[in-house]
Amino acid sequence: MMKKMLLMVVGVVIVLTLVACGNKVDEATSEKYIAKAEEVVSLLNEGKYGDVHAMFDEQMKTSLPEEQMAQLTPIIEQSGDFEEIDKSSIEEEQDYYVVVLVAKYSQENRVYTISFNKKDEVAGLYIK
Repeated sequence: MMKKMLLMVVGVVIVLTLVACGNKVDEATSEKYIAKAEEVVSLLNEGKYGDVHAMFDEQMKTSLPEEQMAQLTPIIEQSGDFEEIDKSSIEEEQDYYVVVLVAKYSQENRVYTISFNKKDEVAGLYIK
């Protein structure tokens, strides 16, 4: 129940950032934010929730306290061993860069949607 609530809170935060239609971004910006999103996924896979939490903007820090991030562990673990980022895309939506990564694991794939504000802080995180 807490896991669903946690995912719902994080989902609501990201939905709030997705109000307008997205715009494509230039290649340099795309590479920058995809690399930052891949770093977030890597840290989550390693269970380094404190490092990810430090990347959050103030709203995310309030919405998803570091202590609650440990609830992501079972979701990630049931996926199996991380293998690679299979696909990635990025769009600019209002004042955010929204990166979608498809992560391939040995048991099942996960889709990470990570939003960054103009200060390069994580403003949204959703794992499906």
